[in-house]
Amino acid sequence: MINIELVKESIMLMGDFEYDELEAFSPFIDAAAASVFELVKDGSDENDPRIVQLAAAKAYKSIALCASENDGVKAFTAGSVSVTLDPDALGNAEDYYACALSDCSALISDQGFAFLGV
Repeated sequence: MINIELVKESIMLMGDFEYDELEAFSPFIDAAAASVFELVKDGSDENDPRIVQLAAAKAYKSIALCASENDGVKAFTAGSVSVTLDPDALGNAEDYYACALSDCSALISDQGFAFLGV
């Protein structure tokens, strides 16, 4: 399994988060790591920095999508946790993900559509 702590470290850099802020997004982080892990080719290191970066970018994209769907709210506070995303967070998240996906092309299986005939 992909090391979740490494994924969180990357997300903190992408979104300028504090470690404690990421707890609220644990389901997104766990799902992204599991999803990317399923794509890792046999013989590839699941903790290769490119794989970790892909999992982080996928999780960050989900976090940014969630935040952008909150009726324009760009900040929220829950107890002592406060999260603020800049207006370009979703665009940045999509760019991070596209770049990470490109970097991992040799390490993951392509799960895209394949027309095999009739």
